[in-house]
Amino acid sequence: TKDFLGDVNKEIDRLNRIVSDLLTLVNIDSGGMKLNLAEISLNALLDEQVKRLLPLARENGIEINLEAREEISIRGDALKLQQVVYNVIDNAIKYTPRGGEVETSLTRAGKKAIIRISDTGIGIPAEDLPHIFDRFYRVDKARSRATGGTGLGLSIVKQIVQLHGGSITAVSTEGKGTTFEIELPIQSAP
Repeated sequence: TKDFLGDVNKEIDRLNRIVSDLLTLVNIDSGGMKLNLAEISLNALLDEQVKRLLPLARENGIEINLEAREEISIRGDALKLQQVVYNVIDNAIKYTPRGGEVETSLTRAGKKAIIRISDTGIGIPAEDLPHIFDRFYRVDKARSRATGGTGLGLSIVKQIVQLHGGSITAVSTEGKGTTFEIELPIQSAP
């Protein structure tokens, strides 16, 4: 009975995530998603998300690191950018085998903040890479249910990044890992 109820609870959580993701997409599509812009420290935001995901990484035998030497602040919606970073790091952990690494870094390139999240995971096949930001697209259909994937997370991530005037790209080599690069504009003070 305990195992059965545990399975039911996991399924309820999965369905809740699907409904939440769908509501987020409807909100974005209808123009109803508004950004609560404020000055935010990307260093603090990244540090917080890495710390949130550290227990999951440890549980899966994965080393997780953050390198951010320069303090970088932008005008953005902290909660939505937390969702972006959390989702990408969470995916990196899920698709990296035990003993692997997830590296997050923050740098500045001119008037852009660059967040890189790299893993030593299973990678993404070249034919799937152009579709990973498409809604409901899942690279590995067999694993997605086990890992709780809805095929909506990266689509939402891309839309949130674009709402901030930024971009997100991915490069990957099967069997060696994936690197996501998020570029966000740094506005000059008036």
